[in-house]
Amino acid sequence: MVVASLFRRCHAIAVLGLLAGAPAAYCQTAVPKEPILDVQKLMSMSDFKEAGLQKLSPEEIRSLNAWPSQYAVLVYNAATKDAGANPTPSESVIETRMDGDFEGWSGDTIFKLANGQIWQQASYSYTYHYAYRPKVLIYKSGSTYRMKVEGVDSDIAVKRLK
Repeated sequence: MVVASLFRRCHAIAVLGLLAGAPAAYCQTAVPKEPILDVQKLMSMSDFKEAGLQKLSPEEIRSLNAWPSQYAVLVYNAATKDAGANPTPSESVIETRMDGDFEGWSGDTIFKLANGQIWQQASYSYTYHYAYRPKVLIYKSGSTYRMKVEGVDSDIAVKRLK
């Protein structure tokens, strides 16, 4: 249980660091020589002992501390592999809601979003799903933007109109 908690905490910190752009400076070259995170500072002493980590040697603790940084580099490199450049989160991911009723898409559907943006379906597909103001995630995949709508299993290629 504690190890799973540690994994979730390290994973969340690595992802948050990526979203904040902190590791972007070193992700393209290599893992930093000194770990960014210290497990002993992240965990309470009781969690640290309950996980049995006090039994680790200083070298094993250093290795454990290096893991989140190494994992962050792998995640970052995998996420930016198809994008070519290194986009900032604000350029590559948009999280908002539909502005009003959503009834799916059918060819050239136009989507008005709560943030004021307007997008249009860019590839032919038909999906019906009714929802009022569902969450929307628009992300860049290679040179194409894709939209994922809450409650819909598939995503769709879109282009921005406004």
